[in-house]
Amino acid sequence: MTKETIQIYINNEPIECIPTNLGLTNDIYKATFMDKPVAIRIPKEETKDLSTFDNEHYVLPLIKDLDLDAHELYYDPETRIRITQWIDNAIEFKDCVMEDKIKKSAQLIKRLHDAKIVTNNEFDCISLLYEYRNKVTHLLHPIDDYFTIANEVRNIHNPHILCHNDLVSGNLLFTEDRDYLIDYEYAKDNDPLFDIMSFITENNIVDKSQRQQFYDAYFGKEPDDQVKKELFTFEKFHNLLWCTWANMMFNLFNEEVYKDIANEKYVALLHNIKTGDSI
Repeated sequence: MTKETIQIYINNEPIECIPTNLGLTNDIYKATFMDKPVAIRIPKEETKDLSTFDNEHYVLPLIKDLDLDAHELYYDPETRIRITQWIDNAIEFKDCVMEDKIKKSAQLIKRLHDAKIVTNNEFDCISLLYEYRNKVTHLLHPIDDYFTIANEVRNIHNPHILCHNDLVSGNLLFTEDRDYLIDYEYAKDNDPLFDIMSFITENNIVDKSQRQQFYDAYFGKEPDDQVKKELFTFEKFHNLLWCTWANMMFNLFNEEVYKDIANEKYVALLHNIKTGDSI
């Protein structure tokens, strides 16, 4: 990697890549490949060995007919370098000013869930929580006090289907022509309610009327009391899980962005615990 660009070789053809400021655990570059503008995703050196979710090459053919992701041109399962079409004028969720962006997001997520794809490859969020905790060398917050939330998740027994599991802002893209749900590195079988709360917590949907917009578009009705209870359990769990992950990442790499995430998730978790309600 040079100061401004990198060179990678596909079939002996050099590709000059222009860095973007996209991606937290991956570096995203814009380039020209096969005479087309493309996005090239390359795992960051410091995080490439942390992920155990390198299964998207298996998942992507299963969701191809759902027309959710950008068109893939190249994938190397060993390096996890992936080349997809560049989506012109795409706006991610947090920057999108469309009034119906929450409804659009719900429809994308519902399209994935309604396919009811089962891969028999489980996203074990509880094991993941403990994996992250075991790599934390210095606690930023007393998160161990709240690990009983994992037991609440164990007591939820909804059917598991293919879920995205990483519904951050940058994975929901909107254009004038169509909408996209991208990046399936973490896609495995899970409770769909986990995905719903992934979207809501990762995108800081705290206004109850906005949450209701999502529920109306996804469920088509008001969730019943049991579903609400389970959603709240997953909300607490998400805040705990990603606080723990960010604590681990801060310990490993000492980058303030991870400390900020840990702080934000811990504050949200405390609010959940102390009020018995969403933040």
